[in-house]
Amino acid sequence: MGYTHYWSYDRDFDRRALGLALLDAREIVKAVQARGISLRGGLGEGEPMVGEGICFNGNASREEDHETFLFPMSTVGEEESMEINGQPWDFCKTAEKPYDLAVCAVLLVLKHHLGSKLRVGSDGDSGDWQQAVDLVKKLFGYDIEFVREDTVFVNA
Repeated sequence: MGYTHYWSYDRDFDRRALGLALLDAREIVKAVQARGISLRGGLGEGEPMVGEGICFNGNASREEDHETFLFPMSTVGEEESMEINGQPWDFCKTAEKPYDLAVCAVLLVLKHHLGSKLRVGSDGDSGDWQQAVDLVKKLFGYDIEFVREDTVFVNA
């Protein structure tokens, strides 16, 4: 299937916590772009969107795009198309392209703020996520690690 990150979440997550995560996501987008990684809108063009939700991709004109990172689907005008046991879930296949750093860092801050309401899985291991962990620690000082959750789907 390719190098992919997976997540599921409970619908009753704290919207205030999401707001804090979105503030962090804005800073991550800026920091990643300052490193020379080009982030674009969902189709690899335009600007990344961090508003009521998060939507970005790599730069299509440089062939650095792959699949759109989108969270949560319902707040950015998309219908939640995938559910398991009534829980929304999604994935983003990055093919380890440069924007993978932003995807991992955003998933880390979402996990930090949403806690057990969000479950994150990945084809990567802790070594693959280390650059994102370091970025989040540098930007926000969060004591965070990537722990792959083998059970992304509760009661599946």
